[in-house]
Amino acid sequence: MKKIIRTEYLERIIELNQTPDIKIITGIRRAGKSELMRAYISYLKSHFENINIIFVDFMDIEYEGLKEYHALHTYVEEHYQLEKTNYVFVDEVQMCPNFELAINSLYSKRKYDIYITGSNAFLLSVDLATLFTGRYIGIHVFPFSFREYCQYYNEIDDKEKLFDEYTIKGGLAGSYAYKTEADRIRYIKEVYETIVTRDFVGNISNLYTNWDLLIYSVYHSALSTTNFTLPFVFSPVTVTVYVPLSSISTSKSTEKKMSSLSAIGSSSFF
Repeated sequence: MKKIIRTEYLERIIELNQTPDIKIITGIRRAGKSELMRAYISYLKSHFENINIIFVDFMDIEYEGLKEYHALHTYVEEHYQLEKTNYVFVDEVQMCPNFELAINSLYSKRKYDIYITGSNAFLLSVDLATLFTGRYIGIHVFPFSFREYCQYYNEIDDKEKLFDEYTIKGGLAGSYAYKTEADRIRYIKEVYETIVTRDFVGNISNLYTNWDLLIYSVYHSALSTTNFTLPFVFSPVTVTVYVPLSSISTSKSTEKKMSSLSAIGSSSFF
């Protein structure tokens, strides 16, 4: 699959190099958190010599034995190297129960530059200020923007055509590897089921009410919680709990294109 450097995010992380904060990379599943971390590691290796990279990927069975916070802490300490700048990278950190105990302990030693990635479902459900005793900075990774979509398909000059495609394909770059619409929809459906069914629906009490709210929010760009509640039987407070409307910003032209997509909002699309 073709890859692009997500310059905006990479430059932000580079700005934070060797700052005393814990760097936390968050974002929805398949948004590119792990790829961003690997791109940053590649940058460090190509620009600095006297460094030591300590990397743990909890999606890799090789690190299965570290899914206990004492083991994680011990592994990092054993791989520390004197007279070098030591970087700690932990991918999918939420897969290690009580990981914050290990991370806080490592942070307190003041000898590591620490970066972690984790799922929105966990990291956005807790108070990070309570979870981490030290200072932290969050870096939120989103799916591809239209600009990044154009960068990915840089061999196509017709921006209007690209925009029409983007409104249909969306920003989950993993779907671009598939040649047929059916395969792309299957991929998006799998990601959707993981995000909504496990992360979203799993944490709410009324499945059908919130499913309606999800579909309605796809169609409409109004930034008023009152407007959102009109077709339903719940209060503006309920909307603000489940949908941060300040993050929704859809232009009229985009809304018009989205409303023309009959597949959006139907069960066949997901």
